[in-house]
Amino acid sequence: MNTKLIPRWVVWVSASLLCAPALHADWSFAMLGDTRDDRFTTTTGVSPYLNTIAQKIATLNPELVLVGGDLVNGNDVPSGSPLENYSLQFTNWMSAMQPVFNYTAGTGIPIYPVRGNHENCDHEGPTVHELKKAYYDAFKAYVPLNGPNYGSTNDQVGFSYSFTTNNVTFAVADQYFYYDSTPGSEGYRELDRSWVTQQFQQTNTPFKVFMAHEPIFNTEHSDPGGFFGTNAAGLQIREDFWNALGTNGVQLYLTGHLHNETVASTTNDYGDTIIQLMAGNGGAPIDPVGSQHEPGVEMLYTNALYGFSLATVQADAMTIQYYSLNTNDNSWTVADYVTRISANQTAVPEASSAVLLAPAMMVLMTVCFRKRRRN
Repeated sequence: MNTKLIPRWVVWVSASLLCAPALHADWSFAMLGDTRDDRFTTTTGVSPYLNTIAQKIATLNPELVLVGGDLVNGNDVPSGSPLENYSLQFTNWMSAMQPVFNYTAGTGIPIYPVRGNHENCDHEGPTVHELKKAYYDAFKAYVPLNGPNYGSTNDQVGFSYSFTTNNVTFAVADQYFYYDSTPGSEGYRELDRSWVTQQFQQTNTPFKVFMAHEPIFNTEHSDPGGFFGTNAAGLQIREDFWNALGTNGVQLYLTGHLHNETVASTTNDYGDTIIQLMAGNGGAPIDPVGSQHEPGVEMLYTNALYGFSLATVQADAMTIQYYSLNTNDNSWTVADYVTRISANQTAVPEASSAVLLAPAMMVLMTVCFRKRRRN
């Protein structure tokens, strides 16, 4: 073929489309956590504000919803309460979330939860097995069953899982499978780090999100530590894990446990920035936001009102907005502050790029054929 007959614009368009990343229409997902009630007044195990929050989320029509643990009170209810039937609490939670997803009909916006300490043992003691089973029975049909499996004692299928939607990979890790009863061990201070890292290593999406219940960096006080503990070994594990997350493209860690909302920026040893979004304002009694945070953590936004976050995902950026509920009149406010996360530049183009190339190749072949006939 005589390449002189090919118009330069056709060659440029073809090359550009070949190298371009896959295009996705803008889409969104919602994030919230800690939707339980006050143990002293609860009659359902679920916050009375959750249904109002669910109604607002439904009006925004996100593609999915992430819930970062402490869905219900669990075993943190008065002795003799009907709520000691733990499955009843999860039924009540599903009812409150019906504007988002109808668990009876199996229709609506998919919800992806993770366990908090209130789905395991409210004071972080040994697992309450009836509570763990009630959580599993409630949600096993609605989450991917691809978690790590270590046999009968550490089978995390239905508890930890990963999935990809459009151009975002999500990994969800249960933090309550490794209880250490040794005095001074601080109970639960480990998760399956190798499995989490592997989920992100094997994907090339431009956005990657990790979710677990407890914060890894402190945003409420100045003492270092977070989930992995405050001793030297725990801090080293945290550093190694944060390095692994960042180098494998994770930009956002969604967590809860404390009942307010904070957005913090951290940078690992390789210069990778990871946002820790603590979304613990989903309905549990609000905690005041602390005035201190540990060194190396940059506080970007704080909020001590009920609400949720909404991430809008484009091809080159993810933008997170923060919705707050005014409980006096059920009105909503969207914060002026937004979080913007840029796409990973190292993401490999997806197969859909080839589909985009097809129209340009058709034009190229048509032009060449016509030129050849005229010659």
